Amino acid sequence: MNAIKGIYHNGMIELIEKPETQETSEVLVIFPDKRKKIAKIGGIFKNYDTNYKEVEEELKKLSLDSQRHILDETGD
Repeated sequence: MNAIKGIYHNGMIELIEKPETQETSEVLVIFPDKRKKIAKIGGIFKNYDTNYKEVEEELKKLSLDSQRHILDETGD
């Protein structure tokens, strides 16, 4: 399986990168979830100094790992 990026606009997908094959082939399109920002962490941690930038970076990494896992599961 080969993954490339594209842009979805008005029902059409424009590829950003050139695929390895130019033949007609089946594709899998994955739309990322809308980005959510952490406003504030409360509860028992409300007096704890939270590094929100570190939390956001960890969430980005987990999202990429999830995308890779989905692609691996649907792979050849």
